[in-house]
Amino acid sequence: MNTHFCKVGKVRYVSNKTNNEPKKDTSKLEKAYSNQIEEAYNVKQTDASLSDTLYHEAQKIKRQLLSIKANANNLDAAF
Repeated sequence: MNTHFCKVGKVRYVSNKTNNEPKKDTSKLEKAYSNQIEEAYNVKQTDASLSDTLYHEAQKIKRQLLSIKANANNLDAAF
């Protein structure tokens, strides 16, 4: 398999922050989610299985983001 576009499993988004700074974490995760979705869309025509994997990774980031937003009292949980 050509690993030219393969970034799956190489990038981890782990939140080590407490709820004192949820806005900073959410902005990083939102950017990561957006980049992941965009990359999955760009690869969609050339490698469908990689695109599906990237969409799955983006959904995991989105779940983590929604979890952080739901736990923070001052943020809206809608995304």
